[in-house]
Amino acid sequence: MTIRKNLGLVGAGAMLMLGAGVGIAPAASAASTGDGQAVSTSQSSKGQVKSGVGTKSLSKAGGAAAASEGDVSINANCWNGSRSGRNFYMTCSGNGYRVYVDCSNGYRYTFGTYYYGTWNHTLTCPVGTNAVWGGSIGG
Repeated sequence: MTIRKNLGLVGAGAMLMLGAGVGIAPAASAASTGDGQAVSTSQSSKGQVKSGVGTKSLSKAGGAAAASEGDVSINANCWNGSRSGRNFYMTCSGNGYRVYVDCSNGYRYTFGTYYYGTWNHTLTCPVGTNAVWGGSIGG
């Protein structure tokens, strides 16, 4: 079982390196999990990789991006935020924070994984939408 788990991590790392080498964002393959889902792919400063599916919340009428309404105080530090099409990219550091992406369909997608330390995040909105911005909660 441990050998399979280690081989899986090595394979995931190799796929990320291959994707970076040919100019493809790491989330490109993760985005194929479902047309109506937002997905995340995150890599720690130590090379650990985590992926997840977002939970839709904070609907806004008219297709505007969801705004922060009473979120927990944000104590994680995030930087290098940028977006391109469906993807939002950022680097964050903190203790016990989660990440989210606001998409052009008017929903915020929050990912349930708690992160500790420094991570590079690629958050991908569902097919047919674009990333508006993202951030972290908690930390």
